[in-house]
Amino acid sequence: MKLKRLTLENFRGKKNLDIELGERLTLLLAANGGGKTTILDGIAIGLGEALTHLPQVAGLTFKKTGDIYQTQNKIAPYARVVLHATGGIDGIAWDRLTRRDKSAATTRLIPQSLGVKALRKYLDESIIDPLNADVNFDLPIFAYYGASRALLDVPLSRKGFTHQHARFEALANALNATSRFKSAFVWFYHKELEEFRQQKAQKDFDVTLKELDCVRQGIERVFPDLSDPHIGLNPLRFMVKQGEELFNITQLSDGYKTLLGMVIDLSARMAMANPHLEDPLAAEAIVMIDELDLHLHPQWQQRITGDLLRAFPNTQFIISTHSPYIVESINNHLKRHTIRELTSGDVDIKALYALDPKDVKAYFLTTSDVQPLLDPELGLLDDRLLENFNNISRIYEQMRNLEWEHPQ
Repeated sequence: MKLKRLTLENFRGKKNLDIELGERLTLLLAANGGGKTTILDGIAIGLGEALTHLPQVAGLTFKKTGDIYQTQNKIAPYARVVLHATGGIDGIAWDRLTRRDKSAATTRLIPQSLGVKALRKYLDESIIDPLNADVNFDLPIFAYYGASRALLDVPLSRKGFTHQHARFEALANALNATSRFKSAFVWFYHKELEEFRQQKAQKDFDVTLKELDCVRQGIERVFPDLSDPHIGLNPLRFMVKQGEELFNITQLSDGYKTLLGMVIDLSARMAMANPHLEDPLAAEAIVMIDELDLHLHPQWQQRITGDLLRAFPNTQFIISTHSPYIVESINNHLKRHTIRELTSGDVDIKALYALDPKDVKAYFLTTSDVQPLLDPELGLLDDRLLENFNNISRIYEQMRNLEWEHPQ
């Protein structure tokens, strides 16, 4: 399943919003208060219906207060989230709606709903029926990483650790934007024990568990300088090797912790969801990341989008950012696609991920408007954030000229 379109009606600060979503990447730019998080939360609420229908998990829905558009102290009759997605022959569409109250007058103001019948039918046919028939099926992953993801909830003891990990646990709390590293930690701990038992039984310490290899590969693809991820005991901690030094993940910088925690969580979810696949990281997924640049050095901002696209080759990323480094790096990936048939001896160019413009959507959001940023002819983004750099440079040049005109 991949999302194709999002419509918001009377949702939070957006009275009406309708955007297409890129198959591989959707980029959201805005000033603070422009609505980036509103869009991500709206998608999470829409996808929450899918999780609610699946066994053993629960999805998000509207909050009791604050989700319905309000202006001049008047609350709109309803708020509505509509999603269109791939699936079946012609695709599927569904909506979720919350109303101001249950009065007949309010009911008359609410448009006819699409409902969730098409979504449930798709989930029944593609997931639940095969599950009940004991037939292989691919479980898509949904995940939402909000701005609080840097707060890693590493457990201090093994008390309360679950011992069984079912496939649908990969979707547990997946749409909560807050940090949830603990579940990946517990899963990794038990998988390491399982791997050790297999090594002991086969008397071969080169034996590895496929699900753990999946997480190791995810880390390696995004962090080529890190290796040997494992759980340390007494005290309980998640360890990685950088060069010849071992580090507790909590000792790393906020940039490392933020990104590494997300990659471990996503890789673990994909391994848990589809252990039957040759490469679980290549399974279908929809991943939302608020403020992708959070705590990242500019050098990392320049490569993070390509690293994620390469590491998770069939994932649809929907991201927000304030960083011109990320926007310009995406332009490099788009240009790389244009010249993909041309040869170059430049190592940096060869290493770039080639991103097809047809798989990308990008928008600049204001409180009242949505402006597309991808030029259909050039296949490149209009980077509005560069105006801020230009303004800084302009002011500096004016001060420099004043200094030259009035030497001390």
